[in-house]
Amino acid sequence: MNRIAKVTRNVVEGAGVDVDHLIGLPVKNAAAEPTTFSSCTILRANLIGLDGETITEVAETARIEDRNHFEALVHRIHELGGRLPGDMVTFHNVSGCPPASLSTGIPVS
Repeated sequence: MNRIAKVTRNVVEGAGVDVDHLIGLPVKNAAAEPTTFSSCTILRANLIGLDGETITEVAETARIEDRNHFEALVHRIHELGGRLPGDMVTFHNVSGCPPASLSTGIPVS
């Protein structure tokens, strides 16, 4: 754990917060973000070519927001000295989200 994480952890513990429980919350939240990012990416791919580009832009905005949210959560987790699970299956399984469907309806050549 780096010096900043130790200081941050001590400050939060000093305020009476259970840091391990606190870290678990954004880990679970961050674990859902790859699924929603993937879902938005697949949705956007299916929307390309539709007459209304506005809906494609909405899907792209949601996709970018999911990515940014993930990055912010990971930063906070590390600030408190926390870690993400070591593999994607474990990481996904703490999220409570069903796996993203990879069905795009787009033929693969």
